[in-house]
Amino acid sequence: MDFSLAGTHLELGKVAADFFADKSPLTAVRRVEDDGTGYDGALWRAMAQLEWTRLGHDEAVGGVGGGVLDLVMIYQEMGRTLCPSPHLESAVISAGVLAAAAGHEALLAGVLDGSSVVVPALMEPSGTYGPEGIALGVTGGRLTGTKVLVPYVDSAERVLVVCRESDGEISLTLVDPRAPGVTVAAMPNIAGTPLSVLRFQDAAGDPVAGGWDVIAPVLDRATVLRSAQIVGAAERLLDLSVGYAQARSQFGKPIGAYQAVQYLCTDIAIATHLASLATMRAAALVDLGVPAARAVAEAKARASAAARIAAEKAHEVHAGFAFMMEADIQLFTRRLRHWELDLGDEDHHRARFADALLTA
Repeated sequence: MDFSLAGTHLELGKVAADFFADKSPLTAVRRVEDDGTGYDGALWRAMAQLEWTRLGHDEAVGGVGGGVLDLVMIYQEMGRTLCPSPHLESAVISAGVLAAAAGHEALLAGVLDGSSVVVPALMEPSGTYGPEGIALGVTGGRLTGTKVLVPYVDSAERVLVVCRESDGEISLTLVDPRAPGVTVAAMPNIAGTPLSVLRFQDAAGDPVAGGWDVIAPVLDRATVLRSAQIVGAAERLLDLSVGYAQARSQFGKPIGAYQAVQYLCTDIAIATHLASLATMRAAALVDLGVPAARAVAEAKARASAAARIAAEKAHEVHAGFAFMMEADIQLFTRRLRHWELDLGDEDHHRARFADALLTA
């Protein structure tokens, strides 16, 4: 397969690289890490002005067209700079569901122009990703149960809750996180991302047409983009590790002159390159509208592996310095750990890949 990118993709990647290097340096990442919002509102508005919140959605629903491969170019640069933003959760997942299910056009318009943030609530205390992990019950539009790892709740106008009807079918419901019957508690996490536990006790919801059949293809798109974000972060870790190996001397010469250190950098490069190829392939297949479950699973499995390998090897190159909060390496390590597990870990997607092979 030819993995050469079109000129428009390369140009978009260059624009995104310049934008995030200017608007989201690591100093800015540190600045928003401990506030309740977890992202810079001015940066978010700038992304919306570039119409990146509309990218990947049809013009018929208020988007500007484009596909997953276009967004991959942006997400790789978001990964390189660790750009904190609710884009994946709001402009990709929630907007994708709202666009596929008629009836919430006003809310969708706000999400696409960046004035509203809607975040998904997928995971539950069981820790199982996918339809098998959905147990939160909904009866007569009233929800009871718990969701965990819900991002950016403090900024969200609505939460898109994946729940299970009394007949066992999965359904989708919009909930106001400030409504009666909803309790929000901060969920401390290694990534420094604003994650919350949401507890529902007979809370009112606004049903969204469709169920797992509606959200599943949207989650596949998001999974490819999370993989691209991992690739970008792992590439940046490789750059940082090579630079450190060239600058740090021991026993009279740069540590990069020693094969043991070279092997560590090579491990990052190989894992990252494989993840990049798989991600590009998955994005292309999704854009073509052909069955892509196996390609998406391979992309995330390889990306999750790259997230783990890049962080581990970068720490070995930098040694104890990497654990210092003043060092940049730990910023990447902590976020990569979250992204490695988010939207299904390596084991989940390897199993999904195997199932797709058996089905084929």
